[in-house]
Amino acid sequence: MKILKPRFYLIPGTIFPYDVLIAVSTHEEVIKYIENNKKYKLNDEEKEKLAMDGNGRTVILGGGQTIIRLKRQKTSLGIDVCDLVHEIEHAVYFILERIGVKHNIDSDEVFAYYQAYLMKEAMDFFDPPKK
Repeated sequence: MKILKPRFYLIPGTIFPYDVLIAVSTHEEVIKYIENNKKYKLNDEEKEKLAMDGNGRTVILGGGQTIIRLKRQKTSLGIDVCDLVHEIEHAVYFILERIGVKHNIDSDEVFAYYQAYLMKEAMDFFDPPKK
């Protein structure tokens, strides 16, 4: 399945106070989406951080918004699920670190549960459950 148009999915910050935006788009498209739809003015450093050389990129903006960018892939979902898992791991680490939770043996379970939550939300977007 070839995806021609950009895809954006916002996972609201319901568990922790930071939204996670998943963007399958070009650099210019994600900047436009954030500035127009989220009413957040990116500075030059944030725009530069959003640039992606590989298959994925995760950044946390000054306002706390976490952005996951994924490269379009020729798969049934239009993305590589392994890249999604990889980038969600970064998002979990960034968000929990921002609220003061350091990853260690005592906090490992919160990391795992939050990663599972974000992964389920993302997969429900990319591969909606059949009704």
